[in-house]
This record gives sequence, C-alpha cells and structure tokens, in this order.
Amino acid sequence: MSGSIFMRSLYEFGIWNLDAKIKCQVKEIDNSFRGDSSEGLVKNINPQIGDLFYNSFPSYMKPYIYTMTYIDEGAYKYFKIYSMYCLTYNISLKQFEQPDKKLINFGDTAVIISNQNEFYYRILRELYKKFGNNINLKINNINYYNIFEDFGDFNIFWKGKNYEWQKEVRIAVALLDGSEIIIDENSRQLKALIKDTNPLILEIGNIEDIAVTISTEDLINLKLPTDIALPE
Repeated sequence: MSGSIFMRSLYEFGIWNLDAKIKCQVKEIDNSFRGDSSEGLVKNINPQIGDLFYNSFPSYMKPYIYTMTYIDEGAYKYFKIYSMYCLTYNISLKQFEQPDKKLINFGDTAVIISNQNEFYYRILRELYKKFGNNINLKINNINYYNIFEDFGDFNIFWKGKNYEWQKEVRIAVALLDGSEIIIDENSRQLKALIKDTNPLILEIGNIEDIAVTISTEDLINLKLPTDIALPE
C-alpha cells in the first residue's frame, strides 16, 4: 500500500536458469505455483505434423516425444514482471466469479486495486521518470493453452492451462539502451535491449486512495468492500 512495486525478471520463473539452480548458484523460487518451466514459450509444435527440426529425429524416437516446444532465448527472460489476480465479474449474472481457494498460497492479505487505469498510470509515470522513453511496456491478461491441443505461435502473455486458476494480469517491462541501435529482421531501427536479470523496484507512492486491503480468505469468499464500483 506504500507503493513499492517489486518486479522480478521472467528469467527467475522459467527454465533458463535451471543449470544455475542445480548448482545452487541462484535462489530458487520456493514453490511450484510461481515458477513455470514453460515461461517464454514461443512455439508449440504438433507432434503429428512436426517441423524441420522435429522431423530430423530418427523414427524410433518419435513415439516417445509427447510435446515439442520452443522457448525464447532472446528477449523474454529479461522482461521485468509484475503479476496480479484478475477478479472477474459476470455482467449477465451481476456477480463476481469466485476465486480459486489456492490463492491462499500467495499470502494472507489481498490488495484490491479499485482504479486500474490510475494504478497503471502511476507505474508508467515512475518508469518514465527513471528511464525516459527507454522502456518497452506491455500489459495484458494471460491466456492459457493446452500443451497437447493448442499448437502454433505464442508470446509472453501465455501460460499452461494448469495455471488458469491464477487469472493473471501481467505487467511486463523491458529496459532499453538508448545509446545502442540495432536493425531487426524487418529492417526496423530499434533500441537495444538491456540484458539484465536483476529485479526492478518502482516507488509509485502511497496507493491508499485507489486500493484497499482485505484478507485473502475474504477475497476467496467474495466478502468484498461495499464501495467497490461494479462493471456495467
């Protein structure tokens, strides 16, 4: 509520640092619901069809390959991530949809943001204050895929269906080096990505005017403050 926004690099959640975790060179996130080995997924290949790489495998190996995915090795792991739960409201039934009981694993207190646009504005204002226009900011709801059925291209706003209960809204920020220009595959001039996996902390100021705290148990049971504005 004091306005400290802590953003980890996606690197901390995915499989990129698996070797360092095995060697105990980095501290592993201490639960299974925050980490996701499929973070950074950019392509899921249908094993029945394959692709150039998959089809180069010997035929005797293919029956043992149930999934084939590609994880981004370029930019995604350097994005700083801030995740929130999206409390959904059924307009036709005029009621909130009940959150999953597993939310209690995230902690005993929930902060409800009552003015989403103002919250985003304060984050953007602080980013601009610290980095100017040397940022790439993306905000979106996470979509959830079935690894055995949904094939094709994906981006930083996709996760496996086993995480669907989290109903995640993700803020993703990449920091850019304004002094270095690169040319991408489409001949566009872009600022170079700063390849750094350290966390980012933004101080956006007190948010008591746009947020309220309740117990996570009350959130799960939909015992919500009466002054929360309902969608129309």
